Amino acid sequence: MAELVKLESKREDLERLNVQVAPICIGTLDDIVKAKEKTNSMFQFVSDPSGVFSKKIGMVHIKGNPFNGTNIARIGKVLVDSESNVVWSHFTENSRVRLSSSALLETIKTIIEKT
Repeated sequence: MAELVKLESKREDLERLNVQVAPICIGTLDDIVKAKEKTNSMFQFVSDPSGVFSKKIGMVHIKGNPFNGTNIARIGKVLVDSESNVVWSHFTENSRVRLSSSALLETIKTIIEKT
C-alpha cells in the first residue's frame, strides 16, 4: 500500500500524461473501502472479486499462496491504452523489490512517446 501512497504524489504528472491509475482489488467491496481509507487515496479502485479481469491481464499468481495454495494477486503494473490493449506490464517477483513511482513515471513517458 505504501507504493500506492507514493504514486499518489505523482498524480499531477500522471494527469498531464492523461494516465489514470486504477488499483485493482481481488477482494470484497469492504476490502476496497479499507484500502482506500488506509492509503487515503484519491484513485478510483476497481473491484474484481472473481479475479476474472485480473487473470486476463496476468495479475493472478495461480496457487501462489504458500500457506494454503489459493490464488493471490501479483504485485505489478499494467499500462492499458485507450483501445483496451495492454501496451506494457511489470510484475514483481520479490514483493520487497518494487518499481519506484519515479521509474514508473519515466517508463510511462517513454511508452507514450513511442506510440
